[in-house]
Amino acid sequence: MKEYAGELSEKIHQLEQEIYTDAGEEFNINSPKQLGLILFEKLQIPGSKKTKSGYSTAADILENLAPEYPIIQKVLDYRQVAKLKSTYADGLASFIGEDGRIHGTFHQTVTATGRISSTDPNLQNIPIRTEMGRLFRKVFLPKENWIFIDADYSQIELRVLAALSGDEALIHAFQNGIDIHTLTASQVFHTPLDQVTPLQRRNAKAVNFGIVYGISAFG
Repeated sequence: MKEYAGELSEKIHQLEQEIYTDAGEEFNINSPKQLGLILFEKLQIPGSKKTKSGYSTAADILENLAPEYPIIQKVLDYRQVAKLKSTYADGLASFIGEDGRIHGTFHQTVTATGRISSTDPNLQNIPIRTEMGRLFRKVFLPKENWIFIDADYSQIELRVLAALSGDEALIHAFQNGIDIHTLTASQVFHTPLDQVTPLQRRNAKAVNFGIVYGISAFG
């Protein structure tokens, strides 16, 4: 963890210097106000509206501009690396107990959806999407002769929904091992079951859970 924190510090410093060079001056990259002035006034990059508090440097705005402006991609990379260092490299280390292990706390009755949540630290959001983030998963090792078990309910909310509503289509799908999100996608997009794409399934999943958790008519 210490080694990796050191590597991340070097990467942060490198990105800082590159951003300063591209900007033509040093400034506080973590200050949305200063960053906004550099990007949208000094460098005249279009794409952000000025409000009372300054220009927005929210992730969604910067991500849209990143392909065309290298300095913005570097800012996004800087934010990502800085978060990895503070939240995980430094943050997780502070939770290591006397036995050399981390013992998070799991809560069963906190979330609105009934899912288990985790605190001190949150062990449910260890990064996996980026190569740098995935490195943190390597520090989690079971004790000798022990193993980690990964277990999940099989669409428990929708099974409860099928039982409570008596919906014939839902019950038929579960009894016959048909993937419920694929079935919904097939019906919504008028596509044969075996031709449903991953994106269509994701959209149908949003429909299924949206209905369960009270999505509005507009939504």
